[in-house]
Amino acid sequence: MPVVTFHVGMPKCATTTIQSFLAERAEWLAARGQVYERHPEDRTRNQGNAAQLAAFCAARDLVRMEAHLGYFLRSGHDVLLSSEILFDLWREDGFVPLREAVARLGYDLRVVVYLKRQDLWIESDFKQHVKGRSDWVGPFEDLLERRVTRGTLDYHKLLMQWATQVGREAMTVVPLTPSQPQGYAIERFLEVIGLAPPESGLDIPRQNVSPSAAVIEAARHIKAALIGQGLGTEERAAVMAAFFAATEVLTAAERDAGALSPVARRALLDRCAPSNAALARAFLGDVAPFEELDRDAGVDWVPLSERALDVLSGCVARSLIGPEPEVGGPSLLGRLSGFLRR
Repeated sequence: MPVVTFHVGMPKCATTTIQSFLAERAEWLAARGQVYERHPEDRTRNQGNAAQLAAFCAARDLVRMEAHLGYFLRSGHDVLLSSEILFDLWREDGFVPLREAVARLGYDLRVVVYLKRQDLWIESDFKQHVKGRSDWVGPFEDLLERRVTRGTLDYHKLLMQWATQVGREAMTVVPLTPSQPQGYAIERFLEVIGLAPPESGLDIPRQNVSPSAAVIEAARHIKAALIGQGLGTEERAAVMAAFFAATEVLTAAERDAGALSPVARRALLDRCAPSNAALARAFLGDVAPFEELDRDAGVDWVPLSERALDVLSGCVARSLIGPEPEVGGPSLLGRLSGFLRR
């Protein structure tokens, strides 16, 4: 029986990197019996090929969901479907309609989940909230509390909800760690679907690489000011993109000290330790999912607010002493100053 593989995230766990590989190597995959394609009516961008499918399922629009799924499963070959939007279907048996539709269409299924250690994941999540086009401008501590309260960092509980819906035997859990080689996420995905990496190599650069936590914190304050001035999403995005471009030079060689202090990082991981131990027992053959925290790391940690001030000061100084702005347009400093003075 053919198999449909659902790559469901989590978000901020090499999802874009994997999807870029699948899209660029679609012909190579098809020649080996694995179909990765987009639905002709899909208008989403940078969300994999299953974002609309996930949205239909989440909205309980079962007619369109099954029609959309039927397009992907029409060939009778193995199929690859990827979107981190799928991950939210762990709630309230949200994936069950998809599971049942897959069975009706004559397919088996597998679910692949990638995880990142909780302290590293929440920092990536914070960066995406600030970089993204939402109105989020809250401090890091608010987002952390929100994620803890909602149980997002209890990986064992989340994945047991998935196991209840699809069966533990259908699940593959892939922990990601900083010490793994750059191509590990893709290589592990290929291993799951039974393929060796292409002889020519993977040659997929890292995708969606975020600025440092200090730059993000500075950007958060700028974003809040822009929202306060009534700017729309597109106009905000343009100013933020200019800010990130301007600060890229300043922080290119900076080691990202992160948003969590050493004490807060240890406290968070201690809080998550029981969940991670249960995760190892349930899904990983009792192998610990993540590397231990270096207890000596971050002893010279500087508070995020101070580092953000340094970034803003450096950006202003560079604007003052750097090259003249292009003819016909104000400098980044001028644009930001105008917004912040109003």
